Amino acid sequence: MKGLKKQLQNNEYNNVYLFYGEEKYLLDMYLKKLIDGLLVDTDPTMNYDYFDKSNMSVDKLFDAIETLPFFAARRVIVVSYAKLFKGKNNNSNTIADRITDIPESTTVIFLEEEIDKRSRLYKLINKNGYVASFNKMSENDLVKWVGQKLHSSGKKIEKSVALHFLKTVGTDMASINNELEKVVMYCKDKDVVTKEVIYEICTRSIENKIFELVSAMGQNRRERAVLLYHDMIIAKEPPGRILFMLIRQFRLILQSKLLLKKGLSERDIGSRIKLAPFIVRECLRQGRNITVDNLKEALKDCLEMDSNIKTGKIDARIGVEVIIMKYS
Repeated sequence: MKGLKKQLQNNEYNNVYLFYGEEKYLLDMYLKKLIDGLLVDTDPTMNYDYFDKSNMSVDKLFDAIETLPFFAARRVIVVSYAKLFKGKNNNSNTIADRITDIPESTTVIFLEEEIDKRSRLYKLINKNGYVASFNKMSENDLVKWVGQKLHSSGKKIEKSVALHFLKTVGTDMASINNELEKVVMYCKDKDVVTKEVIYEICTRSIENKIFELVSAMGQNRRERAVLLYHDMIIAKEPPGRILFMLIRQFRLILQSKLLLKKGLSERDIGSRIKLAPFIVRECLRQGRNITVDNLKEALKDCLEMDSNIKTGKIDARIGVEVIIMKYS
């Protein structure tokens, strides 16, 4: 990432890039900065082409690559999530045969979520171009980022409050950014962001609501669990999505418990199952009230209920409520 920042600062660019990773907010942010830097002082509509899986054609791609820029220094081609870097792909090999011969005036940017570093195309771009990975930020990095964003707007936040904020809104950076904008507007006359402010103004993520629902279920607070479920339904959360999130949460709790038994730390567990440590802590806390056998049974019942809902054997809203009632 440092190399990419240096290129942007110095206006020194490669002819081919690969951006990949799960953190789409960061990827999109740097993609925009790169395109803006490459196409400065020119009409982007005349010197920009976009390809994705729906219109991907190697011949059309190289027609665009070999076209000279129109009254500009550079031409930019973006190839978005065309799955060229994972699994067998004839297009990938064909592109690899020609990618090192693109004109100096053209820059090609490949975007992918997952890649195979053993692929020939990846190796060529890594050698002759620039590869940047945009992975989910760590808990500490997210806390720092929240603090920096608020500081730039003249606001302060304590670390414990920042963690509470992340627990409330989730760890998706786009959502975090949107919620921070709301917080700054709400705190016009306040210098410090408090938990009360977060409670008043921030939209709780579906993950946060599911945490609370599963906690109520684990504590055998059936009335509270059903009330939380009905609140989500009123908020227009589809029952199928709620069931999907319940399955995900039960699975994360089970994985966390089993990895803890193997002697892994919270940080190591988070790294293994790609979760922030504070989410792992919450999973382990919830896991104290649910046995491994109950978690396995709950997962089995949830998956069976999901099948029954999809085949029309039971109404989705009723089916999810049956699961919540049974396990609370």
